[in-house]
Amino acid sequence: MVTCDDELVETCRKLLKRSAWRIQYKTRIQLIRESNPLYDNECYDNSFESMVVSELFVDELLDMLPWAKCRYIIKRTVIEGMAEQEVAAELQMTQQGVSKWKRKGLEVLKENLIHSSRP
Repeated sequence: MVTCDDELVETCRKLLKRSAWRIQYKTRIQLIRESNPLYDNECYDNSFESMVVSELFVDELLDMLPWAKCRYIIKRTVIEGMAEQEVAAELQMTQQGVSKWKRKGLEVLKENLIHSSRP
């Protein structure tokens, strides 16, 4: 015989499992997104010349950003693969603030690249 309490416990257990799964999934996706550095040595030519050209190109791109904080955040999170929380601790700001600066900077870079590639 199943009582109301048993049904309530089972419903709560299902909701907790679903919530835990969602949290794990979101955390896994965020970790993957934050931990992939821009430079992956397996994908790029490792010669000194190509490395210097790549670094100069990235520096040129970063100089397109009008905000020093944004340049720093993008360099640390996207290029060096540092976690947003670590950068937030360095800059004494919230992880959400770092995320917003990063998104804003990447959007500006995207727009600059689109406009510069048009004839």
